[in-house]
Amino acid sequence: MWLLNNERRQAITGREIIKNVLTCLIVLATCVFNFHLTLAGDVMSKASSVTGEESPWSITADSLLFNEEEDLYIAKGKVFITNGQQTLSAGEAVYNRNTGIVELSGNVCFQSGEDLLTGDRGVFNLNDRTGTITQGRLFLGRNNYHISGDEMEKIGDDTYLVRNFLLTTCDGPNPAWSITGSEVRVTMEGYGKVRNAVFRVRQIPLLYAPYLIFPAKTDRQTGLLPPRLGFSGRNGMDLELPFFWAMSEETDATFYERFMSRRGLMQGLEFRYVSEDDSRGTYLFDILSDRIEEKDLNNPDQAELSPFSRTNKTRYWLRSRTEQQMPYEIRARLDTDVVSDQDYLREFQGGLFGIEARPNLAEESGRPLEEITSPLRRSALRLSRDRQEYSLQAVSSYYQRPEGPANDVTPQPLAGADFALLPRPLPKLPLAFSLDTDYDYIWRDFGQKGHRFSISPELTYPLWLGPYLEFEPSVSFTRDMQWLDDNPDNIDIQSRDAYQFQTRFSTSAERIYGFEWDQVKKLKHKIVPSLTYRYRVHKDENLYKPWFEPIDAEGKVNLVTLSIENFVDVRKEDKKGNIDYAQWGTLSLSQGYDIDEAGRDYEPWRKKEPFEPLVGILTFMPFPSLDLDAEVHWDHYREAVLFSDFSLELRIDRSGGRKDSYQIDYTYFKDGSKGFNYNLNVNLIYGFSAGSSLSRDVELGQDIERSYWLGYTSQCWAIKLILEKSDEESTIMVHFNLLGLGDLRGS
Repeated sequence: MWLLNNERRQAITGREIIKNVLTCLIVLATCVFNFHLTLAGDVMSKASSVTGEESPWSITADSLLFNEEEDLYIAKGKVFITNGQQTLSAGEAVYNRNTGIVELSGNVCFQSGEDLLTGDRGVFNLNDRTGTITQGRLFLGRNNYHISGDEMEKIGDDTYLVRNFLLTTCDGPNPAWSITGSEVRVTMEGYGKVRNAVFRVRQIPLLYAPYLIFPAKTDRQTGLLPPRLGFSGRNGMDLELPFFWAMSEETDATFYERFMSRRGLMQGLEFRYVSEDDSRGTYLFDILSDRIEEKDLNNPDQAELSPFSRTNKTRYWLRSRTEQQMPYEIRARLDTDVVSDQDYLREFQGGLFGIEARPNLAEESGRPLEEITSPLRRSALRLSRDRQEYSLQAVSSYYQRPEGPANDVTPQPLAGADFALLPRPLPKLPLAFSLDTDYDYIWRDFGQKGHRFSISPELTYPLWLGPYLEFEPSVSFTRDMQWLDDNPDNIDIQSRDAYQFQTRFSTSAERIYGFEWDQVKKLKHKIVPSLTYRYRVHKDENLYKPWFEPIDAEGKVNLVTLSIENFVDVRKEDKKGNIDYAQWGTLSLSQGYDIDEAGRDYEPWRKKEPFEPLVGILTFMPFPSLDLDAEVHWDHYREAVLFSDFSLELRIDRSGGRKDSYQIDYTYFKDGSKGFNYNLNVNLIYGFSAGSSLSRDVELGQDIERSYWLGYTSQCWAIKLILEKSDEESTIMVHFNLLGLGDLRGS
């Protein structure tokens, strides 16, 4: 345990570091003004060119002597040796032209890119770019690593070996934390390997590891991610150690080892891949052998999760999103979502390292994922071939009911196909023709199984009534057919026909305004009013028996809709004349009028209400840091809001790359749920930050989930304390991170 007895090793003072760095900079600046001269014989000069195996080196100094007999250059005073990519500087230097070795003394400094190596004395081989410095200090700028040691060797272009070392990412002479050891070998864009490592807080040794590996990369890097520690009444002590594996430039994986004292070891895997043809996939899998083997419905905490029993000990969740380019221009999309039981997601959704801490597949893929509380989990495979003239798709879906009912009647569209012929002009006619067909085979464990097929041709006649008014009438016909595998009523095929007529009048007007603000030079307001009439009716609708699977729930339509859409766009121009366009916001208003309801002559006691709710939708995004979305449905007859949704997100940039964020969301249903959510992240003074989040059911007056956290970020380390409460379950978590060395791998 040599390291534990190595307290006598002297720490590097900030004054020494600054002194050496300034010396290097002064030497570099001085050499800019030196002229390169060729020496011949024993002549004093300021510069000379020497040759290495790979690239030429040049030497400049206040005085330069060439010893022809020993083939030596002797340089004194602001010595500077460079090959254009790397530089050596010192107070004195002796260069042997035969061996390529230069001996340096007096504030020795070696610079390669952002890396800086300084020391008292040094020996370098200019041919293979290797060397040694005593009492050296190494600074690796890309990772902010500070390494000091008794002896430092540069054993390759990007590899350093340091003995009896101290390593930290903290600036200054008294680092908050450091790692000491007998030897460290660092390869840039590779790894650092440490022997006999001791982790210290200030000068106090806390942890020892005989061997340690840390990443020295700026890109993706294999290694341990920051550990996470927490406690909850349901899970007990909670510790997670994620390990990231950068398998290749196209693939990577993260392994999650999460130990819960009351539940056992949960193991997780996240696998990702990308390819040049825009194919990509993300797969997430978690599995737990639960110490609570059977759910106790007499326990209020467990019964609150769901009213269903659970007897499975092995619990898991598999979910994924895949986009894959196939031969013949076929695009494949695979979504998987399978869970072991109905309580799994509710129990492990929250927390610093729960389900919510994993990648958001819905945001990454643009395809939704079922809600945590949804009674169904959907998996699907879609194959599509989209061309300019048509779209062809094949789909297979499966809906899992996690509670596992005894007689599951859930319809499963296991096989389906859709063909859409996009609008195209008919020969010698001013008409456009389009076609949409759809087929599904519905299977279920219990209940009727069968096929359904739908075909919908449509004719459109677009034209302009004058220079400003667009008129687009269309007619379409839809036939829906179904037939059963088991047909007890001896019905071979039953069908339903629907006819639809639609016409749309619209125009647009726009105006451009001079608008000088920051980079904005022009502002354009565009307004598009339109009037749409839609009529849809079924033929002999009452003659048909109930469908085994509903396929047409809309019914009869006789509706006139007036809508007004507004668009605000801006033209930006920076100081260099680069032009960019952006949309600041949209506002749409739409109002429907039901003609059948207005002419209704049955149920005379019921008041006629032909006007449908007025719908307003607003998006407002004038700045990259502000997003506002709102939707409101207003009922004229009850003079009340039937539905509203309001969300606001504000991001404020702070110094040091920090960012404050404020998010508010409110959803209101007049005869249903009312929910309020907020999420705040605020940076305070002296490196402190705080945040809070809340999800509340306003109708019930209950908080679904709330959390508070307080964090502190230093120059080289950070800590976050989190308190969370959901479903009467309280959790305390601590997240500790070391800048640059938060990713550690030990053995």
